[in-house]
Amino acid sequence: MFDLKVLRLLALFAFVAYFFGCSEDKPEPKQTTLPPTVDAKKDVVKKPSKPTPVVYIEELDQFQEYFKEQHETSLSHVSKKNWTSYTAGKDGILTKVLLFGKPNYTISEHYGSSMSGFVRADNPNTGPKLGEWSITRDEIINQLALQGLTETDRGWITLQMRGEIPQQAGRMYFIVCDQIGNKRAWFGAFAFAEGNSYKKGRFWLHPDHDLVFRTYVGKTADQLEKEQRGEPLFDSNTASLIPSNDIPEAPKPMIELSKNFEPKILTPETSPTSENLSPEQSEPLYQKATQDPVEEPIIEPQKDIVVPEETVEESKVNEIDPEEPAPKGSLFERFFKNKAE
Repeated sequence: MFDLKVLRLLALFAFVAYFFGCSEDKPEPKQTTLPPTVDAKKDVVKKPSKPTPVVYIEELDQFQEYFKEQHETSLSHVSKKNWTSYTAGKDGILTKVLLFGKPNYTISEHYGSSMSGFVRADNPNTGPKLGEWSITRDEIINQLALQGLTETDRGWITLQMRGEIPQQAGRMYFIVCDQIGNKRAWFGAFAFAEGNSYKKGRFWLHPDHDLVFRTYVGKTADQLEKEQRGEPLFDSNTASLIPSNDIPEAPKPMIELSKNFEPKILTPETSPTSENLSPEQSEPLYQKATQDPVEEPIIEPQKDIVVPEETVEESKVNEIDPEEPAPKGSLFERFFKNKAE
């Protein structure tokens, strides 16, 4: 009896071992594997390799802060369509340039996702090449977000300069774009002004067009030491400066320029009808929002009236004298009275 139970257990164990042994020997089914997906990298411009300049003092130098609504322009990498100029007013190192605008809406066949460039002195095509800078569309969106703005709002966009870009007062410089990402031709939507509001520079589009911009200039430790010793920061004999008689006047402060927006009272044209009207009858061009209070006329007490002598005599004649006999009645009274008597 015991041997039969042992045999059954052994047979069951052998069956289980055979079953699992056969399952391990089965070939694994072939699995079709897809090639790994690689995220397409954005074709962005090369980042500047030069470090940011180390300065100890940073000041606002040049600026132009007027623009016309719905007036926007872009920068291109094409020659003669890729620069904006200004004339430095302070000696030092260019640290950053601010433009006022927003990113282009989307990356399309015309607009890229980034741009980069450098600074040239004297001429946008042949002048000495100085420093470098770059910016992407995502960086612009982040900068606007820090100002509490969306990508559809205008705000200040900072171009951080890389390398030491010397700034000499009276010398003209050009912010030049030489590359745009995604092999496109344009980048950005920047505000500009008409009417040549900044006479010490211009935008490539038109001689009287000026971008809204700000330039900041700093000084290094060596430049501060030279300044303390009274030494010039640049050699004026070797530097190519703009002749002093060709340098336009500096832009007016914003407080004075704001007066241009005050309404001007226009003089009416001279006509026969307007000449005949008196100043009191002519209506003013601008009416006040509140009317002046109307003053009530002051009534003065009447003085004693002096009666002329002639009127006095006439009044005496008209008065009834009590000594004189009473006047007779009317003709009707006398006629009927006599008959009654």
